[in-house]
Amino acid sequence: MPKEPHAKPSEIAQRKKKKQKVEEPVPPPPDKPQQCHYWVARKRRYCSLPAKKTNKYCGEHLNQQQQNEGDSDRRVPCPYDNSHTVYEKDLENHMKTKCNSRPREPDVYHHLNINCTIPLSAEELEFQKNIYSHKQMHAQPWITRVQLAELSQQELGTLIDKEKRIHVPEIKTLILKHDVAESKRHNLKQTKHLDQQSSLIGHMADSGMLDNKEACFIEFGAGKAELSSFVKSAVAETNGEATYVLVDRKLVRNKTDNTLLGQGSQRSTVQRVTIDIKDLNLSKVQALSDKDGKRKKVVALSKHLCGSATDITLKCLMNYVENEKRVGNKSPISGIIIALCCHQLCRYEMYPNTVYLEENGFNKVDFARICKMSSWAICGRRPQEGEQEDEHATVAQDAEDADQTTGHYSGLDHSDREKIGYQCKRAIDMGRVRYLENFGFNAKLVYYVDSATSLENCALIATPRDE
Repeated sequence: MPKEPHAKPSEIAQRKKKKQKVEEPVPPPPDKPQQCHYWVARKRRYCSLPAKKTNKYCGEHLNQQQQNEGDSDRRVPCPYDNSHTVYEKDLENHMKTKCNSRPREPDVYHHLNINCTIPLSAEELEFQKNIYSHKQMHAQPWITRVQLAELSQQELGTLIDKEKRIHVPEIKTLILKHDVAESKRHNLKQTKHLDQQSSLIGHMADSGMLDNKEACFIEFGAGKAELSSFVKSAVAETNGEATYVLVDRKLVRNKTDNTLLGQGSQRSTVQRVTIDIKDLNLSKVQALSDKDGKRKKVVALSKHLCGSATDITLKCLMNYVENEKRVGNKSPISGIIIALCCHQLCRYEMYPNTVYLEENGFNKVDFARICKMSSWAICGRRPQEGEQEDEHATVAQDAEDADQTTGHYSGLDHSDREKIGYQCKRAIDMGRVRYLENFGFNAKLVYYVDSATSLENCALIATPRDE
């Protein structure tokens, strides 16, 4: 903010003094036995973790005590992930064999950027070489921030008119339920996730995706694999007939992997694949074949798969279909169901159907802009009384797109922007539908829950035409 032209030096000094943070005195250390004595300035309290009887500090903050007392056996931040510390004497071994963020030898199914539609820039490829952890993915300098506010209202209007010309067939609302999910309802206070899981499982059953107990169920963006655990119950396999492959680019806690194994003497095959989907060559995943090398039928599922993650998943699956057809497996995939969300995070390089965009007059810049406009569907939306807050409602809400009753740069009111935002989402989704149709699938969009349950309530469902 510029200085006032006639401000007195004394006034400027007072303003600067107000801006400076006043350091508050640190209170005495806690008298609670074995509580860490490290003062967390950001939270204005002492660390709540326990310390050993012989130490004043917990394991994470022991380096503070060592610095104060000159301890030679000190802890240092891990070079791969400085959110944790390790004894300096153990650092070399920790970096080689212990740290979860250490660089690893590529797995056999790792093929860099195999599921990208358009080759990535040299800058991005170089950046990827130095990524040791998914936590470093937040820095993406090659992605240009799209600023719709910089467009004139005429340019924005032309883009909106072009988007409206894309034909999107009527999308039906079909909210289903399944007993395996409904049986959990009485244990929960908030049921929005259960409502979605119940309907997704219901649609899988309705589409015949649960008929084959010996299928390989692949959950993309699996997280804890809660959806797969419902699938296991719905399939009702008790002798380990089914296989579960859980794909996620990060490690997670409180996983349901042991539940998927089952309790019987014959246990299911469960393989967790820690990888970015864009690098996944599905043909090389061992769990997709039985002990005799015969391929299992694949069912792909996900809730929710944000932005480009949906696109590279579809590309991953269709690359697998092409590879299998070359060796005589005409119908390797029995079904696909993906709860869609966060279209504002899509990228042109990963969108599977750029031909569809070109046919509708959209180039790379246009696509980036309609992805940004898709966030209008959820920006500024607040839950009404009695509604549960939606997990995707504020994923990418920018200051320029925040809810404004007057003066929005587009010249449109909130209801019009919300409508256009949803139109952009469905236009993007129709390109995905057409992509799957080109590979011999019957594909459709369906509203599987109401908008009060989730603002992102559209699912993509596909089954092969010849089955």
